[in-house]
Amino acid sequence: MSKTPELTLNAKTGHGRQVDASDEIMRRKIREAIDDPSADIDADAVFGRLESRHAERMNTESCSR
Repeated sequence: MSKTPELTLNAKTGHGRQVDASDEIMRRKIREAIDDPSADIDADAVFGRLESRHAERMNTESCSR
């Protein structure tokens, strides 16, 4: 008898456990962020920094070509 169905089931079960663990980690991180008493960071400031870093990376990549 073929072991393929058993292997497939084990792979799916293992993957399910990994996803469950990842979900739990994300839930904890989100809860920590919500419960963090420190000051919030302005979204415009965050996106401004991200855009600046992206522009720097794009300039660095175009110079190295």
